[in-house]
Amino acid sequence: MHRLVSASVVVLLAAGDLAAQEPSRVLNGYEFLPSRIVEDPFAITYFGTTTGGGVAFDLNTPFLDFEGDTLGTLTGNVAFMALGFRYQQRFGRWFAARLSFGANGRLGVDEQSVLAQGVTGSFLWSLGATARILQSDKLIVSGALDLSRTDLVTLDPFGFARKIIDEGLEAEDNSLVQKGDAISGVVGARVGWAPLPWLGVMGIVEGGRGDVTEASSQTLLGGSAAVGIDLKNLGVIPIGFQVFGETDAFQQGGADLATRSWTYGLGVFYTGWRDFSIGFEAATALLDRRDVEDDFEAFIATFNLRYWP
Repeated sequence: MHRLVSASVVVLLAAGDLAAQEPSRVLNGYEFLPSRIVEDPFAITYFGTTTGGGVAFDLNTPFLDFEGDTLGTLTGNVAFMALGFRYQQRFGRWFAARLSFGANGRLGVDEQSVLAQGVTGSFLWSLGATARILQSDKLIVSGALDLSRTDLVTLDPFGFARKIIDEGLEAEDNSLVQKGDAISGVVGARVGWAPLPWLGVMGIVEGGRGDVTEASSQTLLGGSAAVGIDLKNLGVIPIGFQVFGETDAFQQGGADLATRSWTYGLGVFYTGWRDFSIGFEAATALLDRRDVEDDFEAFIATFNLRYWP
C-alpha cells in the first residue's frame, strides 16, 4: 500500500512539472519538424510561410458532344503554384488560435491543356484552434478545429465552348470566367510521440463537412502521418529528414479537378536553430478525377519557413 501511494505521488508530481513547463515543440529532447502536410499538435506561438509549385503530366480531359458522347480527348500538362502564410498565437498553457491565408494557381502549360483546364486561381482563408488534451515527456495529444473558405476564379475556354455547343449562343449562365466558393469545417485529433531524442512521429485524424462542388456538400474525412529523424541529436549534423503521407478531400469549388488525393513525400530541414526552421518538402500526389475514370499524378515541391518567438 505504501509503495502504491508513493508511486501515485510521483506520477502526480511529474504531471505537475509538465503542466508548469513552458509549452514548446520539444518532447523527450526531440524538436518536431514543421511540415506543410502534417500539422503539429502543439499549442504554441509561431509564424510560418510556404512557397512552392508543381506540375501534373499527361492530364486527359474528354471532349463531349451535347448527347454526352466522347468526341475526343485533350491531353496536356498543368502547372501548380502555391503561396501560404500562417500565424498561431498561444493563450495560456494549453490553447492556441491561428489564422491562415493561401493563394494557389493552376494553368495549362501547352495548347491542349490551356484549352482543357484554362487558368484557375483560388484563395483560402482559415480560422483554427488547437487545444492540448494530455501530455507526458514523450507524448502529446491535442484537439483541433479549422473553419475555412476558398474563393475560386476560373478562366474556362473549354467549358465555355462546350456549353455553346450544347445550348447555343443564348445559353444561360455561360461565361468564360467562372466563380465559385467552398466552405468547410473540420475537427480532429493530433498526436505527437518522441520515443527517442532523435526520432519523432506525428499523426492526424480529422473529419467534418464541406462544399466540394457548388451544388453539393459532403462529409470530409482525412488523415496524415509523418516520421522524422534529427541527425543533430545523433551527434552528426543539424539536418532533419521526415517522410510523410496524407489522404484528403480535394476541394476547389465548382471547377475542382478531383474528389480525393493521396500524397506521400520527403522533407529535409535545417535544425541548427531552435527558434527558426528552413525546410524543403517534395511530394507526389495521386488524385481521383471528378467524373473521369483516369486518375493523374502531380509532383509538388515547397520551401517552408517557420519562426517560434
